[in-house]
Amino acid sequence: MKAQKFWLIVAAILVVLILAACGGAATTQAPAATEAPAATISPTEVPAAATAEVQTQTVEATGAPTSTGVIVTSPPVVTTVPAISPTATPVVEARVIELEWPPEMRLGESDLIRLALIPSKDGYTVTTEFPEHQTITDTVPVERPGGFSLSASARLDGVGFDIEPGNEQTYGLPLDQPVTWRWTITPLAPNQQRLSILLRLVWTPQPGNPSPLRETVIYSKGLNVQVASFFGLTQREALAAGFVGLAFGSTLSLPLAAYVLRPRRARPSLQTANPNAGLIIEHPPGLQLSAEETRLLKTLFRRYARVTLEAEFRSGYSGARTFLALPVRADGRADAYTIAKLGERDSIQREFENYEAFVKDTLPPMTARIQEAPVSPPSPVPRAVRGTGEGPGVRAVLRYTFIAEPTRLPISLRESLISNLDPSLLEKLFQTFGPNWWLQRKPYTFRLAEEYDRMLPAHFVVEPCGDEPINNTFDGLYAPASTTAMQPGHVVALKNLNIVERRADGKSLSLSGLTQPGYPPLRVRWNSLTLPVNARGRIVATRKTLLGELTAGFELFGLPDPFLKLDALLNERLIATQSTIHGDLNLENILVGPGGFVWLIDFAQTRDGHPLYDFAHLEAEIIAHVLAPQFASVSDYAAQLRTGSLHPLLSSLHSIAARCLFNPSQPREYQLALYLACLGALKFVNLNSHQKQVLYLTAAHLAQIL
Repeated sequence: MKAQKFWLIVAAILVVLILAACGGAATTQAPAATEAPAATISPTEVPAAATAEVQTQTVEATGAPTSTGVIVTSPPVVTTVPAISPTATPVVEARVIELEWPPEMRLGESDLIRLALIPSKDGYTVTTEFPEHQTITDTVPVERPGGFSLSASARLDGVGFDIEPGNEQTYGLPLDQPVTWRWTITPLAPNQQRLSILLRLVWTPQPGNPSPLRETVIYSKGLNVQVASFFGLTQREALAAGFVGLAFGSTLSLPLAAYVLRPRRARPSLQTANPNAGLIIEHPPGLQLSAEETRLLKTLFRRYARVTLEAEFRSGYSGARTFLALPVRADGRADAYTIAKLGERDSIQREFENYEAFVKDTLPPMTARIQEAPVSPPSPVPRAVRGTGEGPGVRAVLRYTFIAEPTRLPISLRESLISNLDPSLLEKLFQTFGPNWWLQRKPYTFRLAEEYDRMLPAHFVVEPCGDEPINNTFDGLYAPASTTAMQPGHVVALKNLNIVERRADGKSLSLSGLTQPGYPPLRVRWNSLTLPVNARGRIVATRKTLLGELTAGFELFGLPDPFLKLDALLNERLIATQSTIHGDLNLENILVGPGGFVWLIDFAQTRDGHPLYDFAHLEAEIIAHVLAPQFASVSDYAAQLRTGSLHPLLSSLHSIAARCLFNPSQPREYQLALYLACLGALKFVNLNSHQKQVLYLTAAHLAQIL
């Protein structure tokens, strides 16, 4: 019975399969006649005569034959829309990129980063929303071709931060309208963290424009943020730990607490050491050393057996001497080349302090580094007497690192430009030091004399005199404006004037009063090495008479006298910016090393100041030492000025300076700086008459523009 049921089930399954197969065959054998699909015909493929009715062939089926007709109607009228193509000459819009961020944060806190793309054709003012933030700017051209919609996309990334919004932000970029992006950042870890920001432009073709989508990156920047924390704790956690520590610390004895909280000693800015009397100093035959300079070198290289002076660099106009030295140990092994700078003790000490404050932690590795605190031999001479130049111990020496190849020593920028007028060296200088110095700017309003009076000769030259009647008092507590009535021959009393340095002539001292808000200090050249304590003296020259003597007999070739505007321009108030500057960016303080490296030495004048100060001083140097010798006569240079064309070196320098202008569309800010730099350079004794006349004409040309 079970077998019978099994075979019945098998038979039923076979019947079902046969019926399914037959049904499928019937379906395929008798298809219904369907309407032929209408063909899509473009207007360019159908001739004008193809409007007649067309009959299709009948389709024969396996069942009852039928025929189906398809009528092709006239093609639809196509309206051709002309393609929108970009204009031949795109509109170029000048814009300023403004980036503001917090250089320091605390773990557990949040802050903002702002990026703005601002039109600059009507002027530009740097904006810093939060005083503790840092703001930098850069100029970019923005092309606006026809047929495209322009947008800008910005993105901020950082592994050590929680960033909101985290994705890319895209905004339209209307003409003459600013666009701003903001991000909220929260640090996730302490110590130094880095962020990267990227801004790109996107040109999207409008409807009908066959051109492809275009995009380009116009700005990319890495940012350093120092995140402070207490043992990796957030501020709230650190506060709680502080209360616990306070309770525990209350059990400590007061002497122990005083020891823990005692002030730490700062790194000394000057050290005293005994010279190595047995040190052998080797130098070229033409190089002469005084007894004090020999003593200084034996003090600096006291740990060595021998030192070879390979060359001497010209050290600007301060009277300091700078040598390239190779120290050799007692076992005959030589250390790396080094630069030894000898100068006035207070000046060398100030240079080291400026290096510690402005250079050590900000500039790239190829910068010359001071290897140790400056040294001076022991001296019983009191500090008050050091400026007189009398007795030992009034000078000091320091060491810079030196970048060189075994077979090639660096040269100064002056030597490099004289042999090859290569503007790219100036661009390398800016690319290397600009991001951490000149481009780290903040708004700064000042009277022009505050920054640039120091470039010019002293206000007065005074010599000691006997007990003659006093006409007036030079009081360093007051601004120079209070002394304008003083003339040569007047007898004055000297009061509250400090010794700045012994001048390079070795016969006079530079005296300075205190800086008053909005005004420069009173500066006096004292024609004596005797301390001017309760002294009186006779005025032998003023700034006006000094400049007149320096330019006596110079021809102007139709240009205005540049001195006529000097007092008015010095009193002008300027809205500009402030950054860290070198302060003495002359051609001898810029060295060109292996591989085209450009690096700096001599930071005695480094400070916070007007960034264009450095570039104006450097341009005056290039005009005097590089360009002036190329003109056979001063009249040839005057003719060149009338053409208005710039030498490629100066054109490159102007382009660099333009990036540091407060308003990129207003070059007057740099013209003022260059005018004063050219007049100030007239005082340098290492310039000949031809070089000074070229500088004088440059200042006259600028005075005509100003």
